[in-house]
Amino acid sequence: MNFKDWWYRLKDGAIADVIKRKHRFVVMDTDTFKEKFSFQLSGINLFVTLGITIIVLILLTTILIAFTPLREWIPGYTNTAAVEQTYSNAKKIDSLQVQLENQEWMVATLQAVLRGEELGETQQIDSSATLQQVAAVYRHSKEDSLLRLEVEREDNRYQVKSNVPAAGSVGTVADASPAITHLFFTPLKGNILTPYSREHQGVDIAGETGHAVCAAYSGTVIFSGFTAEGGHTLTIQHPGNVVTIYRNCSSLLMRQGDMVRAGEPVAYVGNGGHRELGPYLHFEIWVNGASVNPEEYISF
Repeated sequence: MNFKDWWYRLKDGAIADVIKRKHRFVVMDTDTFKEKFSFQLSGINLFVTLGITIIVLILLTTILIAFTPLREWIPGYTNTAAVEQTYSNAKKIDSLQVQLENQEWMVATLQAVLRGEELGETQQIDSSATLQQVAAVYRHSKEDSLLRLEVEREDNRYQVKSNVPAAGSVGTVADASPAITHLFFTPLKGNILTPYSREHQGVDIAGETGHAVCAAYSGTVIFSGFTAEGGHTLTIQHPGNVVTIYRNCSSLLMRQGDMVRAGEPVAYVGNGGHRELGPYLHFEIWVNGASVNPEEYISF
């Protein structure tokens, strides 16, 4: 028997009869034998109907499990809300830990400043770094020191005065040791509106609102905020127990603990304080806890 004969026999056989034969299903009243409901169905129609029904049930079950809380009852599935809350708590804990370490570092820095200890150039610490490690990273190398000496010999591009105030003059620091040897950067170019005096421990530099105020030297921000006396104020600690203060700013670009470089913008000129002066920057230099005249070190 070849394949063709076998196919015709199968086509005309019992399987074909089951598939093609139509059956009528009738629902009748058992007492009156009255037909209530009936429908006609063949074998192939029954197969297609069952297949579609199974596929629909599988899809509905998948959707029910994937998009409803019922999936949490199935082993292997986790609570999405609990996972998100755990991730959020981990981020908050990490942020609080870093903030706590930075606060501890700031307290150690302020204590060293109050004790009069000399601080090197430091930066905002990483969560795994100690104060000694940070200071070691930013300690001047031999090449850096030689470069600084060479720059000091050249023409002063920043219009810096290198002379140190004579003893007994206004702004001289009593027992200032070591003396200031920094190459200061001009924080703001402008006319001096109010000069330095013992009552006015700084200079008021005329400027325009929104002009950038630059750091006079590299160091670490030890205060950044608003004060009733000086408005938005920034205080930077420099090596050699030198502190510079920038008052009457419209806004501040640095936060407490940030490391800044000489000439880097740190704030913007404000228009507060004495209205008759217009926009200006109040700038102070302190050495070993005593103020000095900024004009002795910087040409504005």
